[in-house]
Order: sequence, then structure tokens, then C-alpha cells
Amino acid sequence: MYERTKVLREDGILTAETKKEVRASELVNLCAEWREFLERPNTPGEWTKMAIVPRLEAWLSRDPGSSMSYYMTQVFTGHGCFSKYLYRIGKRTDTSCDFCGEEDDAIHTIKDCPMWDTQRISLKEKLGLARDFTLGDIVEAIVGSRDHWNAFSAFVHEAMRDKEEEERRRERERNRASSSSSF
Repeated sequence: MYERTKVLREDGILTAETKKEVRASELVNLCAEWREFLERPNTPGEWTKMAIVPRLEAWLSRDPGSSMSYYMTQVFTGHGCFSKYLYRIGKRTDTSCDFCGEEDDAIHTIKDCPMWDTQRISLKEKLGLARDFTLGDIVEAIVGSRDHWNAFSAFVHEAMRDKEEEERRRERERNRASSSSSF
């Protein structure tokens, strides 16, 4: 963008309109390069890529107030207080959900776990999501509306906070059990 605006300035034809056109075309180029890279096989983050890449332009041009929170990042990457992830990194002995016993990952948390059924029903109504929605459906709903973004963010925050509290409780329980068995 810098190089292109520099040439336009040197040629004396840099205007607000030409600068806007350069910005728009560079965004298209950037998205094409990212899409090409992200669609390569065996690149990490399949869950996130499947949700965002088809909507990359909308994701990048979303409302500036729609920033990724700590908990949203965990849901989009699957690296958070999910039993499947914690098992993979050696912090859990199984992948079962603390609240329902099913395999626990980001998908389970946002779509299936009965612990947050009431909140999920309300969220699905607000976002206009189908009964069997995907993360891509959520992305499509939230990138165009700050209200929708905030609603999903609030849902994620509540669920992840509950999951962390339960994991801390389990950790305290393990620590008490191990300290009492050492006497």
C-alpha cells in the first residue's frame, strides 16, 4: 500500500478516492494470499480455518469494537479449559466433560453441553442460528453485528469461566488428596 500510494503521490494523482481504492485492492490481495496459505493441507488450526477462511473479508472488516477476548481466542483455537486439550498436553487423565461426561472440546462446549442449554437457546435465538449450527454459522452471524458479537462473547465468557472454576476445583481436590496421602 505504501509503495502504491508513494507512486500516486509522485505522479500528483493521490486523492482520498485513489487512496481508498488502493486500500480496497490491497485488502483483496492480502485476503487472497492468506486464503491460499490457510487452505494448504496440513496447516494447523483446521477448526478455526473452516469457520473464518470462507468469511475472511467479513472477518477482517468487522466492527473495530468486535475484538477477540481471551476466552473467544480459546474457543476459536480449541486451546483452553477443554478436557480433550488438557488431556493432550498431559494435564488431564481423560477427555470427559466435567458437567456431562461426553468428550469435551470447544465444539462440545458451544454446541452440545447441557450445562449451558438455557444460555445457548437464548444465544441461538438472538443470532438466528439453526438447531445444528457450526462455528462458521456463528462467525457469519457475529461479524456483521456488534450486538451479535457481544452476545456470543458473553456466552463464551460465561461458559469458559465456569469451566475454569471447575478445573481449579478439581486441581485443589487433587492437591489435597496428594498432600494427605504423603503423610
